[in-house]
Amino acid sequence: MSLNSNRVDAYLAFLGVERNLSPATIQSYQEDLRHFVGWLDEIGLDLKELTPEKLDEFLTFTAGQVEYSPTSIARHFSSLRGFLKYMQKEGEYDYSTESMLERPKLGHYLPQYLTREEVDSVFESAANGKNPLRDTALFELMYSAGLRISETLGIKLSQLDLDNEWLIPIGKGNKQRLVPLGSKAKENLRAWIEEGRPLTHPTTDNVILNSRGKPMTRMGAWKIVQQHTAHLTKQVSPHTFRHSFATHCLEAGMDLRVLQELLGHADISTTQIYTHIDKEFIKQEHRLFHPREIEERTGTPK
Repeated sequence: MSLNSNRVDAYLAFLGVERNLSPATIQSYQEDLRHFVGWLDEIGLDLKELTPEKLDEFLTFTAGQVEYSPTSIARHFSSLRGFLKYMQKEGEYDYSTESMLERPKLGHYLPQYLTREEVDSVFESAANGKNPLRDTALFELMYSAGLRISETLGIKLSQLDLDNEWLIPIGKGNKQRLVPLGSKAKENLRAWIEEGRPLTHPTTDNVILNSRGKPMTRMGAWKIVQQHTAHLTKQVSPHTFRHSFATHCLEAGMDLRVLQELLGHADISTTQIYTHIDKEFIKQEHRLFHPREIEERTGTPK
């Protein structure tokens, strides 16, 4: 067990003994903090070396692992705030978290969606990168198919039917669904599977692999996303591409029920989080094209 894990155990014991919190509440803290500690250990960072910049990196990474859910991110904020304040009192963490973890900054970490032009620029960056076939295939699964990052990294060769342009991801609750593949996505996935993937000497039948032929980790995917979105001014995570997929489909007029099926949402209320984006798009289009709006903007009657 790492030193970081020991610190979490000490904090959880404090919550139980000193704060007298319920086992269920402590378990909720534990789940969030184990995720945090796992990230620290994966990048080889001791808590005492955690700078505000690295904390910002973790929160951005976390935002990409969940659906567009303010409550999910807020829970991580709350858990981290309490833990780091406790560590400060114990002399185990030197940086101030007051400005870093204040509630108004929460929205900074919620995934944004990309414009079509921004998505195109990401694909262009991937096509000109160090591993163009693999990285392009990764973005095709996240954006063109709208898969969750867990689905993207877990999908097997047997779940792809390139000839008939379908893929069958396994989503939450171990539920399968059919997702169509566009011709360009099919072409790019086939190029990776037939030309690039064999060069890694695969040890598994996962579609997306690292350079050693092993399944790619979430951290590995996150780094690829950061590499190919560095030119953008937005906070981008793997989930941003699923969010962009849904937003662009709604903008183009897709029925909400169809989008629900494609995203694998059990409840349409989850899908409806994207409709506020669609409404903003409609408002922008109205302002851009309605004659009275044009007259107001230019001073020229139409």
